[in-house]
Amino acid sequence: MANDEVICTTSPAAFRLRWDVFLSFRGEDTRHGITQSLYDCLVENGIRVFRDDDGLERGDQIAPSLLEAIEDSAASIVILSRDYASSHWCLEELARICELKRLILPVFYKVDPSDVRKQRGSFEIAFCSHEMRFGIDKVKIWRNALETVGGIAGWVFTDEKSDEKQLIQVVVREVLKEVNNTPFKVATFVVGLDKRVADLIKELDVKSNGVKILGLHGMGGIGKTTLAKAVFNKILPHFDFRSFISNVRDLSRQEDGLIFLQNKIMEDLSITTLNNVDANASKIRKFVNEKNVLLVLDDVDEVSQLHPLGATISKWQGDGRSRIIVTTRNRGVLGEHYVNHLYEVKELYFEPALELFSYHTLGRPKPTDEFMKLSKQIVTLTGNLPLAVEVFGSFLWDKRKVSEWEDALKKLEGIRPRELQDVLKISFDGLDMENQRIFLDIACLFVNMRMKREDMVDILKGCDFKAEIALRVLEEKSLIKFTAWDDSLTMHDQIRDMGRQIIQNENFADPGMRSRLWDRDEIISVLKNHKGTRRTEGIAIDIMKKEPENKKEVVINSKPFKSMVNLRLLQINNVKLEGKLQFLPHELKWLQWQGCPLKTLPPYCPQKLAVLDLSVSIKLEHMWNKVVAENLMVLNLSGCSKLVALPDLSGHGKLQKIFLTYCVGLKNIHESVGSLKSLHYLNLTGCKNLTELPSDVQGMKNLQTLILNDCLELKKLPESIGSMRSLKELYANSTSIENLPESIYRLEKLEKLSLRDCKRIKQLPKCVGKLVSLKELHLDGSALEQLSDAIGDLENLEILSLIFCESLTQLPDTIGSLKLLKNLLIKGSAITELPNSIGWLPYLKYLSVGGRQLSKLPDSIQGLASIVELGIDKTSITGLPSQIGALRLLRKLEIISCTCLKSLPESIGSLLALTHLNIFNADITELPESFGMLENLITLRLNECKRLCKLPSSIGNLKSLHHFYMSETAVTQLPDSFGMLSSLVVLKMRKKEKSKSFSVLPASFSNLSSLEEFDANAWSICGEISDDFEKLSALEILNLGKNDFSKLPSSLRNLSLLKKLFLPKCEELKSVPPLPSSLEELNLADCVSLESMSDLSSLNSLEKLNLTNCEKLVDIPGLECLTSMKRLYLTNCSTCSLAAKNRLSKVYLKHLRNLSMPGSGIPDWFSQGRVRFSSHKSLDFKGVIIAVVVSLNQQIVGELRNELPAIVDIQAKIFNSDHKDIYTTVLHLEGVPKTKEDQVHLCRYPEHHPMLSILKDGFQIQVTMRNPPVDKGVELKKAGIYFVFENDDDYEGDEESLDDSQQSVSQKLANFFGSLEEDDHQNYESNQEMTNHEMQQFEIEEERLLLPAGRRNCYYNFVIKFTFLLGIPLLVSWLCLQLWYTKTQ
Repeated sequence: MANDEVICTTSPAAFRLRWDVFLSFRGEDTRHGITQSLYDCLVENGIRVFRDDDGLERGDQIAPSLLEAIEDSAASIVILSRDYASSHWCLEELARICELKRLILPVFYKVDPSDVRKQRGSFEIAFCSHEMRFGIDKVKIWRNALETVGGIAGWVFTDEKSDEKQLIQVVVREVLKEVNNTPFKVATFVVGLDKRVADLIKELDVKSNGVKILGLHGMGGIGKTTLAKAVFNKILPHFDFRSFISNVRDLSRQEDGLIFLQNKIMEDLSITTLNNVDANASKIRKFVNEKNVLLVLDDVDEVSQLHPLGATISKWQGDGRSRIIVTTRNRGVLGEHYVNHLYEVKELYFEPALELFSYHTLGRPKPTDEFMKLSKQIVTLTGNLPLAVEVFGSFLWDKRKVSEWEDALKKLEGIRPRELQDVLKISFDGLDMENQRIFLDIACLFVNMRMKREDMVDILKGCDFKAEIALRVLEEKSLIKFTAWDDSLTMHDQIRDMGRQIIQNENFADPGMRSRLWDRDEIISVLKNHKGTRRTEGIAIDIMKKEPENKKEVVINSKPFKSMVNLRLLQINNVKLEGKLQFLPHELKWLQWQGCPLKTLPPYCPQKLAVLDLSVSIKLEHMWNKVVAENLMVLNLSGCSKLVALPDLSGHGKLQKIFLTYCVGLKNIHESVGSLKSLHYLNLTGCKNLTELPSDVQGMKNLQTLILNDCLELKKLPESIGSMRSLKELYANSTSIENLPESIYRLEKLEKLSLRDCKRIKQLPKCVGKLVSLKELHLDGSALEQLSDAIGDLENLEILSLIFCESLTQLPDTIGSLKLLKNLLIKGSAITELPNSIGWLPYLKYLSVGGRQLSKLPDSIQGLASIVELGIDKTSITGLPSQIGALRLLRKLEIISCTCLKSLPESIGSLLALTHLNIFNADITELPESFGMLENLITLRLNECKRLCKLPSSIGNLKSLHHFYMSETAVTQLPDSFGMLSSLVVLKMRKKEKSKSFSVLPASFSNLSSLEEFDANAWSICGEISDDFEKLSALEILNLGKNDFSKLPSSLRNLSLLKKLFLPKCEELKSVPPLPSSLEELNLADCVSLESMSDLSSLNSLEKLNLTNCEKLVDIPGLECLTSMKRLYLTNCSTCSLAAKNRLSKVYLKHLRNLSMPGSGIPDWFSQGRVRFSSHKSLDFKGVIIAVVVSLNQQIVGELRNELPAIVDIQAKIFNSDHKDIYTTVLHLEGVPKTKEDQVHLCRYPEHHPMLSILKDGFQIQVTMRNPPVDKGVELKKAGIYFVFENDDDYEGDEESLDDSQQSVSQKLANFFGSLEEDDHQNYESNQEMTNHEMQQFEIEEERLLLPAGRRNCYYNFVIKFTFLLGIPLLVSWLCLQLWYTKTQ
């Protein structure tokens, strides 16, 4: 069970603790009832439980032994009964339990969880009594602890009608799942991180723009990776994309290692990968520069690894807000070109080091008095190095005698100071012989294979080792770890190096005399020179695949293996083995030969071979024939796409696992497989041409897992499947199975049955109800039409998933008999009504319903006392039952696209545990006044509720509300209480179109001092905005676009954290006051009345300025001072663009990425048409500049252009030497002009852009229109391209006196825009002369037509505006005039 409130970050490995569970309870209430029954059941299931049996005869102080028991327990079950709080001993226990931050499982026994959390009723009475006796400060600690536990989603036992046995069964199952006898996936205890993490987060400044690269350096084992992970986890929510790359040093040294690492990064960032290091590097750097990316590169040791993986400081900064953390032992790697912040990770201070040691030795934060002195001495000798402290502390875990600690101290004293590997070797020396051999196998051979625990167990068992025990011992000693997310084996590189040093010391000069070989060059040398000996036990060589044109096949001969008679472990991936396989020694236990180049495997198998892995051998068609591998336990042929058949395996008496995933050439499985009594696991996933399984499977009595997913042609399961008496998991997703065999009822041990996307299964046999052990049943996306009443007989079922069963119209009433059901998922079905019996599921945690036919929820829903999440999706319900208020543990309620939902009941205010409420696209018009009672609500979403016109006045009571989204509603006024939302951080209430009625923000709005993001687009806010706006001091993003105010407050400049200000289409806005210097983006597009702006010279961080269609704006004062500017849009700014061109110096233009303004020309030194690229012999390629002239036909409406708003039909294409189109990028042309006049756009692509890495000698680049165009009104009139090389744009000095040929690119661009200014001025004078001439002609024509005076004035106004603004030649003006006049007659 998820335990969100108490984060398990400070627990040592739970299997080192004495107890699995500590029982906290009020003896008088429950000792002889539920507590006794629960204790007995836990013990029966092998769970180590501590229960206080001292009774009630205790003094005021809680016994030290009781506190020690709490500290020595992996989890706690707290039985909260009516009088629990009356016992100060219980409260003291609870406070310590919460302090440890381990797993807490609360049982609300005949009490309301909200009463526990709010401390009402008997709890309040008890606390009042305690305050008089123990004081307010002491009781406050107890109150906080009870509030914490009361907020955890546990189980509610309501009254005597509930079944106590079922509750106990549910709790025990959860305990077995979370804290089993050997729970490995528990976070390691860490100390001393808080201040370091805080310092680094401050250094990274995640809210500022640009790319920051932080280098963490320090010696091995100092804690760099732990620190990087802690920072990564802490700042994760601030980024849209993230990637954590471990072990860069070792992985980069493997064949194609950099490409492998790049692919991992690009996969994490959702970037399309290329088969080229430089091209991938360019794409990664571009993405990092333009997006919000969090990237960690852990354990880098060479400068050459940084650039390909995106860690480069570029002077070309995009719009991104990325952070890269690099960890390394080598300070010299972190040059100024690669990182801009350095942090040295030093040893722990003594006190945190002592705490870490104590947890790994004694399982407590502080050593006992008996061991305190020894602990301090040992920690001092470890040099406070976290790895040494952890490993040596783990070494002492099972040693409880002072004499044993004294002996360990003597060993430690004999080691030179700071010799970490010698400290680590003490732990190795403490292992028995077998565990030492296993440790060395892992350190030398398996550590870099990303091997899963179960695969490691198979190999070790094949070597006749006690696998599970050995791995547990090594993990207890902190010598190995398994990742929490995929159970992969990991080992700290310092520990690995210690193990490898032991092997190298066996014979430093002659690798052939060592027991294990892992270095490729040494292996090839040993084999080539026949130097292998009987000492050799393991060899690992993995040649990663290359592209066919670069592939160099590695060939080795099999004969040198003959002398290695004790070789147990052999990996030869992607190697061509010549010679007879008979030379492989009989002692070989594990052979991994992935990418085996043979078509047919020779008829030989080493006598003792236990694990054979030939996966991804794409040429393999046939296995050996007439070969009996008597000791073979695991056979892996996954990805052998040409394999057409399996051999007769009947003689393989020990075969336990067969992997045949994605063997697409297989059409059937050899009948002998059905007789394999030893087989436990069979995986046939992706065998899409498999049509049948063995007809007789009666021999597979020990099979536990059968996976048939994506066997698309498989139509039936064997009739004798009922003989698989040991089967626990059966997966047959996306198969063509029509029916389940009747014998399936015999599968009494089956726990998981999955038939997702089986489009031919319409019903399950009634006998399915006899699957008494079934816990999970998944039928999502199947053709199921009805569910038998027998489903109610599945008394152990925990998960029933029927998502998108579109033919299922009803659920049987017997569903209410599934008392242990935790998850019921039925959205997307055709169910018309939920049975009332659904309310009989007291321990259901998650309920998801949906489907247009469902019109109401049953009143019995109040019986779902333990429900945590309720999802209602695309139903026809018109309201929620009032009984929903009884769901006191409900935290998350989602009502999505229920377009008929008219209202919410008043009882919704009783959902006091609710933290997330999402109502999307409903027909509600208002929220109930009780809404303000949702005191724990953190996130509220009301998007697309288009008829919602009013918020309740009580909304101000939502003191915990952080995020409020209500886009596209009919709300036009916020209640006066809105300013009471003191915790509100994000408020998004944008509309697409303006409201018909004007809006005014309430006076209290300025009290939202925590507000960081505010979006009120198209709210029709009118008049002037109050100067109190400056009180929104935390504001970072402000969007007031499409509103009707005419003036912004002068206090706006005081918003010192404001980074983005969006004011597009504010058509009444006439001026812009001084703005805060923190501003990074300013959008004033389509502010058609804007006439003036304040001086922008202080906006040193401004990177983007959009003034599209601001035709009345005369000047942009301070523009030339905006040194951070990257994107400037002056499209259709015919007036201010004249002034702006004067301010475009070469320094300014050098940093611009995008520039647009009125104009019809491009530089004549740009190349037009399809331009051929030629690299320079000695100068680096630095960039590409593209200039285009575009016009828009205003008669053709382009919806997308106004929605973005941008022009998306101009592309740059790259053609290879064969004239094939290999790359396309759309030019970033933001801003849509409200005129058909020409606009010139300049796009500059810096060196990190993928375009530059793709361009090769002989390739061509061309600017074209998209075909077919998205916007048919776009016309590309001119296009030019210029390639920038080193020295073309590097000169910083004055260039006025230089010839054009000597000037930098940016200086020539400045000259070009200056000439545009002269051309525009000449055009203006020419148009003015033409206008005077036209006026004379119009006056003559007016007299001829004898127009009335009123019409004549209108006529003059039209002509003056038309000719002056558009400058149309006389003939066109005349024709338009005639047409206009004719139509008015």
